[in-house]
Amino acid sequence: MNEYTFTDNKKSCIILAVLFWGLLQFFEFGAGLLLKLFPRDLLIEYIDPVFYGTFFLVAVIVFRKVFWSAIKDFIRNIESYAKWSAILFFVTLVLMVASAIILDSFGIGESSNQEAIDSALKQYGVLQLITVCLIGPVVEEVMYRGILFGALQGKEKRLARSMAAILITALVFAFMHCSFVNFSVQDMLANIPILMLGLTLTTLRWKTDNILCPIIVHVLVNTIGSLG
Repeated sequence: MNEYTFTDNKKSCIILAVLFWGLLQFFEFGAGLLLKLFPRDLLIEYIDPVFYGTFFLVAVIVFRKVFWSAIKDFIRNIESYAKWSAILFFVTLVLMVASAIILDSFGIGESSNQEAIDSALKQYGVLQLITVCLIGPVVEEVMYRGILFGALQGKEKRLARSMAAILITALVFAFMHCSFVNFSVQDMLANIPILMLGLTLTTLRWKTDNILCPIIVHVLVNTIGSLG
């Protein structure tokens, strides 16, 4: 059992959540303005590392007690947490690959968001790789499985409310990976593998009640996807 949770500090959670999702939309819809202010290559190479890197540092500082509590809890229960992380990791891979194959059979390929990530990884290398494989997963787990799921689940952690929180968190996670500028039903359907990822990561967070478990699985999934 963790001594501290993300939702203990409600004010910090609200501020970080508003800034995170607000800035994501600003970068999405304000891309034209940003391109007028900065060279395209510079913007593409550094905007994600700077954005996620900043939130990474802020999250580690603001939620340092939560992370330290999670580390101690993980060490105490390492056998159980490792088992559940391994199980959900393989379930995640199966669901993501299976859903991608099914979508491909209907002529639906990668989402525009995933295509942009793949392009940035090929073009800009190490900095993007670190962001996608390490920094990004930590930040997203704090925002979705930490703050959002924690708020939706509530302190009582009742089963019905937890199940609803898992579904809603996964849907929001997948929806926020859609491109709203070039929004289409096909692009939304292309994010079904991301929905599968969101469901398994949030289930793992619920099962272990430890944020490190979904962070580890998210890091592994992104690393395999990036290097593969």
